[in-house]
Amino acid sequence: MSSAEQAVSRYVQDPTATVSISAFTSAGLTWFGPLLHALSSGGNPRLVLHDRDVGQDAFPALTADYDLVIAHRLEHSRLWPDTITALPLVREPLDIAMSDRHRLAQAPSVSVTDLLEEEWVSVQDGFPLESALQAIAVHAGKPLAVTHRINEFFIAAAIVSAGSAIALMPRHTAPPRSDSGIILKPIHDLPLARHVDILCRPEALHRTAVQKVVTTLQHHASSDER
Repeated sequence: MSSAEQAVSRYVQDPTATVSISAFTSAGLTWFGPLLHALSSGGNPRLVLHDRDVGQDAFPALTADYDLVIAHRLEHSRLWPDTITALPLVREPLDIAMSDRHRLAQAPSVSVTDLLEEEWVSVQDGFPLESALQAIAVHAGKPLAVTHRINEFFIAAAIVSAGSAIALMPRHTAPPRSDSGIILKPIHDLPLARHVDILCRPEALHRTAVQKVVTTLQHHASSDER
């Protein structure tokens, strides 16, 4: 028993132990690179990274397979279950992405009424941004004209840049390149946002290596908000 306790203690306190992380696509693109760079020197955790883009309700179950799960949910959706630990990472506004040739491109912001007749790129059923589009439709009092259903923001951006549709996109984790021909506009009469959180099993935070990764992620997320 004493040997087993010592082995567990060494594992829990080992700052170089392996930490597995899953993230939805745009979060992985935003933070995996900086995280690897920040923890590349000796004495830091060994990272094992995975991209898992799932429906909002499926994120908590991923904590059974990974030490940390970077997940997102809409601001007014139900909270994560209390059987897991949820650590806030960033509150991210959602904007309207449009071509820089769009008729509203010169406006500082847009209203729901401005968007009523537009063609939309949406996500697949069950994914977090879908209910944000539903909120726009409810506010407008009519269904949106959804033509394309694309989960990957960079594919959606290619459609938007062609000038034939608009889309809802996060402001920080998937910003368009300056040369992409896409601009983001806030909706001034219906502010929308999502929460990006770190989910984990409660016992995972007892590990020194996991704590170091969480602290590093939170530091980079707060820098992105500024």
